[in-house]
Amino acid sequence: MTQEHVPVLIVGAGGAGLSLSLLLHQQGISSLLIERRIDTSWYPRARSLNFRTIEVLRGLGLEAEVLAGGAKLSRMFRKHSLAASEQEEILNPIAEVEHLEDITQKPLAWYYPQSKLEPLLLAEARRRSVDVRYGTELVSFTQDETGVMAVIKDRTTRKESEVRADYLIAADGAHSRIRETLAIPTQGLGALPECQIFAYFRADWGALVAGYENDVFQIVNKDVRGLFMITDQQRGLFMISYSPARGETAQDYPAERCQKLIRLALGKADLDVSVVDIADWKPIQRVADRFQQGRIFLVGDAAHTMPPYLGLGVNTAIQSAQNLGWKLAAVLKGQATPELLATYQTERRPVGLLAAQQSMVGSGAILFGKDISEARGSALPDLQDQLSIMHPIVGYRYCSEAILSEDAATPVRDGIELLKPLELNGLPGTRVPHLWVEREGQRISTLDLFDGRFVLLAGPGGTAWDAAAPEVAASLGIELAVYRIGSDGGLLDGENSWQTKMGTSVEGVVLVRPDGFVAWRSSIQPKNPVLFLEQVLSRILCRSTAPTYL
Repeated sequence: MTQEHVPVLIVGAGGAGLSLSLLLHQQGISSLLIERRIDTSWYPRARSLNFRTIEVLRGLGLEAEVLAGGAKLSRMFRKHSLAASEQEEILNPIAEVEHLEDITQKPLAWYYPQSKLEPLLLAEARRRSVDVRYGTELVSFTQDETGVMAVIKDRTTRKESEVRADYLIAADGAHSRIRETLAIPTQGLGALPECQIFAYFRADWGALVAGYENDVFQIVNKDVRGLFMITDQQRGLFMISYSPARGETAQDYPAERCQKLIRLALGKADLDVSVVDIADWKPIQRVADRFQQGRIFLVGDAAHTMPPYLGLGVNTAIQSAQNLGWKLAAVLKGQATPELLATYQTERRPVGLLAAQQSMVGSGAILFGKDISEARGSALPDLQDQLSIMHPIVGYRYCSEAILSEDAATPVRDGIELLKPLELNGLPGTRVPHLWVEREGQRISTLDLFDGRFVLLAGPGGTAWDAAAPEVAASLGIELAVYRIGSDGGLLDGENSWQTKMGTSVEGVVLVRPDGFVAWRSSIQPKNPVLFLEQVLSRILCRSTAPTYL
């Protein structure tokens, strides 16, 4: 049996797996990504990307394509049939987020379905010569102190081979075989009581959906109840709800019945409808108790599975991949100790739990009927009321060994601190503030400065940091970009808001991790900034736990 070695073996080419492969490549780490499907899917599935995910994609150079190929956040309407002439009832009026412009220059969310996202990520991975193999499955794996030995199989040739990897990533979905093999427990509601049949179809329905190409329609009449999702003018998805509690099963919906229900929902009995695929889908809410077991990490739905009611699933997955990617790279390149990897669970599991819980709160959670709200209420009696949609996106603060804080932050919700009020002002553990600046005559956001490196942002009087940064970067073997406010520092602060936004002094500095989160800040310039900064970074990279200078 042939054998190959890779630093990272990723199983599953969904949003999490594909993103992680690109994020690792950005850090100079090669990976092997395997996917048992033969190709990406045209099924719409996850439909929107929030601004934090768009920030991740911008760092990979993909934002322009996403914005050009997407549209404003989709609306959801209720009608008796798609062809009915009555006024549509809007079920999800787009909420206005107060002071959103103070947090990001991106839209709150952008319609860019998974049927577009996966091909985009795959094309970029292949352009960068990332090793992605479809039609390949994981057969078995074992791990020891030095790595993971996996057996993979080409599903076409049935040929098996061995892969030795330093780390194995389980990005293999909600029903992760890797998680089950490791016997990692989960918590949450599990499969929710109201299930759906996904009936994918072809039909010439362009005239019915013209002007609504990005929208969703809930159809409710005496004959049928379900949701239309639009892929294009020839293809779509109809989601039909059924309840096992009422004695219904997926077998009650063969292709012929689905075809009839689609026509009734369309309101066009004579329209030629061809059902091309049927999938039984059970919304699931659960979070793994552990995101790491030895040299194996859970990412995406394998780690945190949630219903799609708030559109948090793939977004949380990609943001978790970003958190893990730079840490894996730092350890593999010898820049950090393996202890840094433990902060992936410390930081991201609470966020996954928060997103999963919030997906069961509010109007979205009862979209498919009272069964879900009843299950939510009985199974999670201590669940808090609905928070702002911003909280699972940026409204939290990490508390981990990879954050060096000037205060004694106390986790108040399962390992993270929720920001109340929701303000991003440079506090260590939070996403770096959005500040408009000018660089080389171009107006940009501080969020545009992140491309996988550590970034040091110094105030106008922080000239000592300019000289210290290159020396520290060379000493620690890391990439560290440094920018300072001022005509000779690379950035101009036309709004004169540096101190307010960053929460530091004119002489101060803010150190930002490759994932865009503030790792440390200071309002003073020490006598020896080189030694000071070196010890700060050593702490964040878990190379030192007891610095003598700080």
